[in-house]
Amino acid sequence: MTETFKVCPICQSRNQQHAAVCVTCGASIAEVAAQGPARADDSPPRYNFRLGETDLAEESLSRRGRILSALLVLTIFAASAAIMLLMLSSRSGSAAAVPQAATATSTRIAGPSVTPGPPTATFTSSPMPTAPPTDTLTPAPCMRQVAAGDSLIGIISGCGHRNLDILPTVMQLNGITDEALIQIGQEIIVPLPSPTRDSAATAAPVIEPPSESAAAENQSEGLALLAFDPLAPTETPTLLPGLMWHVVQPDENMIAIAVQFRTNAKALSDLNPEIEFQLCEFGLDYGGPECTVNLWQGQRIRVPAPTPTRTPIPTASGSETPTPLPTATFNAPIAQSPPDEAFIAPLQQVTLRWVGTGRLAADEVYRVVLVDSDSGANYTAATRELFFILPEAWQPQDTNSHQYAWHVDVLNTGTGRVSNSSAERSFVWQGAG
Repeated sequence: MTETFKVCPICQSRNQQHAAVCVTCGASIAEVAAQGPARADDSPPRYNFRLGETDLAEESLSRRGRILSALLVLTIFAASAAIMLLMLSSRSGSAAAVPQAATATSTRIAGPSVTPGPPTATFTSSPMPTAPPTDTLTPAPCMRQVAAGDSLIGIISGCGHRNLDILPTVMQLNGITDEALIQIGQEIIVPLPSPTRDSAATAAPVIEPPSESAAAENQSEGLALLAFDPLAPTETPTLLPGLMWHVVQPDENMIAIAVQFRTNAKALSDLNPEIEFQLCEFGLDYGGPECTVNLWQGQRIRVPAPTPTRTPIPTASGSETPTPLPTATFNAPIAQSPPDEAFIAPLQQVTLRWVGTGRLAADEVYRVVLVDSDSGANYTAATRELFFILPEAWQPQDTNSHQYAWHVDVLNTGTGRVSNSSAERSFVWQGAG
């Protein structure tokens, strides 16, 4: 008996032949005609894409599309195989070329000939390994800022130099063409001096190393041997015969010391090598007008000891007259800077410097006299220092160059008496307008 059924037009599901509603989707199938079972020659219904169950189905591709897809896959495989074969062939070709080049240039080296006989020992000396170089710290240069009353020579001396051999290097390093043309506030770079050893110092005694047995005993006891530097300077315990120490007093300079001990600048320089005698002409007794020696109060210097002379004691006759006691003498000051006939720029500070040749009394001062030769203006000032900074009011008020003449006197403030005048010097000062 053939069973009939109804096919839902919505979900294509089979229902009973008397069903009025689809059991799957609930659609009404009352008017759908019943049909018998499908036969073998009946083709399955085509997929209805409107149902939305799948987006792509293999059966949706046409015959032409399937052929194109297969050709594309085959083309990709063929291209990949060709690239791999090309890479393998190039690698094998380069590997085969290397041995051919190596065999073409190889040569046979003949081995050494062996001579029968007893072997001999040969000793060769190997050089001792050298220690690797160590980093040496370079000290920073001396930096000084120019203040009122400073000079380039004074700045170099303040950085530890005892001679003026470094002066051209300092001028070139700081771009200075004239040592007198420095400005207040200018930064001056001065290389540090190399350490020197006092020639008057004696070497420390050299300690002989102990013997091997003593060294072994010390090492066993845990004692360390001290290393002594034979070049380490030590203070000379005693002076040479004929010399003595002199302590520098206030306002005392090299010339006053030389006069007091009846010596000269050359002898004092030889006796005190640690003191620098700058710009001194040793052919002159006191080193000339440019000689500069930096001394300070309380400093000890070596001087010739006076030779005691034995004088007979005269017998008194009763008619002798008392001899007045000698009075202290004060030689004239020596002008030092600025140099004679120097040119001073409009905005440059002018500092007059001189060397005193004696000690000022309590009522004595240095009197500076400055005369403008072009305008006739006369300026004076008093000080107890060995320098004087010219005020701005003394500078020419126009734009012309004025010739100035100056000298230094010793003035007694109690009596107003002027004595011991230095030699007159001059310089040209450009007006600032």
